[in-house]
Amino acid sequence: MVIHSEFLDSLTPSAIRSITAKIRDKAKQGEKVVSFAGGLPSAEFFPIEDLKKIDEQIFEEEAGEAIQYAASDGYDPLREYLVTFMERFQVTGLSYKNFLITSGAQQGLAYLSKGLITPGSVVITENPSYPGALETFRSYGAKVVGIKMDDEGMSMDELEQALKANGHVAFIYTIADFQNPMGASMSIPRRKQLVDLAERYDTFVVEDAPYSLISFDGTVMPAIKRFDKYGRVIYSGSTSKTIAPGLRIGWLIADEESIQKLVYLKMRDDLQVNNLAQRQVLHYLQDHDFDGHLRQVVEVYKKRKETMIEQVMASFPEGTRIVPSGGGLFLWVELPEGNDTLEMFDYVFQKNIAYVPGVFFCPDGSGKNAMRLNFSTTGEDKIRECIPILGQMIKEYIQHK
Repeated sequence: MVIHSEFLDSLTPSAIRSITAKIRDKAKQGEKVVSFAGGLPSAEFFPIEDLKKIDEQIFEEEAGEAIQYAASDGYDPLREYLVTFMERFQVTGLSYKNFLITSGAQQGLAYLSKGLITPGSVVITENPSYPGALETFRSYGAKVVGIKMDDEGMSMDELEQALKANGHVAFIYTIADFQNPMGASMSIPRRKQLVDLAERYDTFVVEDAPYSLISFDGTVMPAIKRFDKYGRVIYSGSTSKTIAPGLRIGWLIADEESIQKLVYLKMRDDLQVNNLAQRQVLHYLQDHDFDGHLRQVVEVYKKRKETMIEQVMASFPEGTRIVPSGGGLFLWVELPEGNDTLEMFDYVFQKNIAYVPGVFFCPDGSGKNAMRLNFSTTGEDKIRECIPILGQMIKEYIQHK
C-alpha cells in the first residue's frame, strides 16, 4: 500500500527539477543537452584540491571527532567565524549564538515555513520569485501573494497595500541581492522601508541571500538585517553559490531566542548538519584564498553574462526585453507579449537546449512570455553557439504557432 496523507498527497514535483529530469532522460539516450535552466554554480571552479588538503588536515587533527554526532545548532568554530565573515560583508553586531547552521539554505526555508506558517497563512514574496521557496511555502499551507518588482526591487507601495489587505502575514520573503530570477537588487531606502513595514504590520522578513557576494562590480550591499531595529528580519546565508552546493552548508541569523526555537525543530528533524562539511567550509573560508576564488568566479560569470546579453539581443525576436543585473547567475528575458514560453519549451527542447519558463516563478501565474537563462555553467563559446539557435527556434515557433 502506498503511504499517503493530506500533506504528502498535496506535494508536487519541483518545477525546475522536472526539467532536470527531462535532461537526464536525454542523457540516458546518449544526447547531450545544453542547459540554461539550472540554478547551478560552475563545477569547474569548485576548490577540489584545497578541499582534499583540508580533509587530510581535519582527520589528522580531529580523527573520528569530525564524523561523530555533534551539536544541533552547528559547529561552534564555524559559527564564531561566520560572525566575522558576515560583519565583513553584510551584517554587524552579531554573536555566534545568532547563528543556526542548516543543511543548505533550503532547509532553513523549510524550518521557517514549518515554524511560522499555519494552513491559510499568507506569505508575501516578490513576483517573480524563486520556485523552490514558493513550492515550500505552499506545501505548508500558505497562500502566496506576489508583489511586482522594478529595478530597485519589490514595490513598497504595493507591499503595504498587500499587508493591509491580508491581515496577519506569516512573513515577507525577499531575495534582495541579484534576485532569482530577475537579477534586480533592492535599494537601500527600500531595505529600510521594508523593516519599518514589517514592524508596523507585525510580521517578519525572511531575507534569502545566496547571491550577495556574486557582484560584478565588487559592491556588496548591506543586508536588510543590518537595518533591523526590531528583531523582525531573519537572514538566510549559504556557501552553495560561492564554494560548492553539495557541501550543503547554510545558516540562519536571528535573535538568540528564535535561534533556540529553530534548534529544537532541528533536533526533531535531522539532529545536525554534516560535521565534516562544516569543518571543510570553516577551513576553506579561514585558511585558504576564498577572496581570490570569489574574484575569479565573478570575473568569469560577468563575461558569460555579457556574452549572453550580446547574443540574446542579436538573435531573439524584435521587442525582446532583458532585465539588467549587476550580479548573480541569471538573465531574465521577456519576449514580446502574447508568447508562452511554457508551451514553447518542448519545441525548443528538440534541439537539446533548455531554459526555465517564466510562469514557474510567478505566484499569480503571470510571466508567460518570460524565461530565465543561467549563464554561470556555460562557456562563452558555447553561449555564442547555442543562444542564436535558441533565438532561431523561438522565431520559428512564433511564426508557426
